[in-house]
Amino acid sequence: MKTLAFIAALGLLATAGEAKSPFGGLKPPGYVGGKGTTTPQYIEDIEKASPALQKLYRDDKQLLGDQYALYTETVNIHDFLQTSADRLAMLETLDSDLQKLDTALTAANDAATAAALIPAAREKANKVKDTLTPIKTKVTAARKRMDAIVARTTPLRQKLDTAADKMNTVSQAIYTVNEDVVANLPIPVAIAAGCVKKIPADKQACAQANLDDVATKLDVVVNEYDRVVRLLLVDPSGWMPSMKFMDPFSAELNGIEKIREDLEALLDSLRSITGALNGLAAVMDKEFSFSFPYPNPTWKNPVRVSHYSVSVSFKVIIQGADAIEREIENILSDFLWKILKELGVGKFVKGLQEDAERAVNSAMNKVHFDIKLDMPSFDPLDGFEKDLAALELAINGFKFPAIDASLPGFGFPGVATGIDFREIGLKVKFFSPTGLYSDDINVCNGVAYGCK
Repeated sequence: MKTLAFIAALGLLATAGEAKSPFGGLKPPGYVGGKGTTTPQYIEDIEKASPALQKLYRDDKQLLGDQYALYTETVNIHDFLQTSADRLAMLETLDSDLQKLDTALTAANDAATAAALIPAAREKANKVKDTLTPIKTKVTAARKRMDAIVARTTPLRQKLDTAADKMNTVSQAIYTVNEDVVANLPIPVAIAAGCVKKIPADKQACAQANLDDVATKLDVVVNEYDRVVRLLLVDPSGWMPSMKFMDPFSAELNGIEKIREDLEALLDSLRSITGALNGLAAVMDKEFSFSFPYPNPTWKNPVRVSHYSVSVSFKVIIQGADAIEREIENILSDFLWKILKELGVGKFVKGLQEDAERAVNSAMNKVHFDIKLDMPSFDPLDGFEKDLAALELAINGFKFPAIDASLPGFGFPGVATGIDFREIGLKVKFFSPTGLYSDDINVCNGVAYGCK
């Protein structure tokens, strides 16, 4: 029922000829205008009401719109606080990026060390290792620096998360006050404007006077409420967090975001060269083979010839021809070794060396030894670290209102002495004792507005 009354009140915000309500163009029940529409009775009643009732209606309409604007502002502040918390989280993410980079550098160095065992790749692989060393030093220093920064900013990020939650509570409280109190007044005022003409003629003057008296006094409360809200719309600082406390850090955070992009590019490059170096190092574990014919007769086929396969590891091949030949001799039986010698061991040894060389060249072609690897500048952190104390001071100084409809001023600041906003809700029953629905045919039953 509260929500329906609130939506109906929004309808009263739009009188004939108005294009939209202050609630984003919503056209709730009772919206007037457009071809084929009929002006509802309660709209006609308020348009023909006494000046006091009309003024109260207009002023409450203004308050409803202004307080909705304040509600919108609290939503914006909530969103800003949450976004600010997420932006600060980028520092923790940057710290994680550096940890990933440290791991990637170790993996790249291990891959280069393994690749350097291959004579043909040794010089280039060692140059890669030389490039990685200064980057590793910079990463170690950057991690130490970031650990110190994150130790200070993580509590601030957590406070911003909490602040966003508190601001959401404020937003909901203001919305509820609008719905339960301010939005409940327009329709009862309109109902009163119509009902006063339906009571016995001899009581109408008395009823109108009583209505006008209550409306005039209540209008003072509504105007004071609206004054307070308008001041908060101009400057809510001191009552709610400002949306400017992060301004000095925008450039620094953008710079930190650029650092993250550069680190990601460096990580991609490291992963690329590490994979290629591992592919090159993997040649060390390969075996290369050849086969040669040998007589393998049977009783039925005394001239049968078979082929015997021999495999030699790359680790043996890079030791030279003599080592290869010794390995082959160890593998073969005397019978097979004698046959291979007759065929010419040298050409088979050379073939193994050529196969191994082709494998090395193929793997080396996949390694971009000239890849540019360098650590991005962390200069954007300088200004951030310098101003971090100011950020801590701003966040630790946040204040949040406690909106409470049970309080005379609902928790709003600067309310004039003697003004009680609760009167708005209390007088709803006076204007429409039988309910909030203007289309109820019994809405005026028994209404006398204090007249006997």
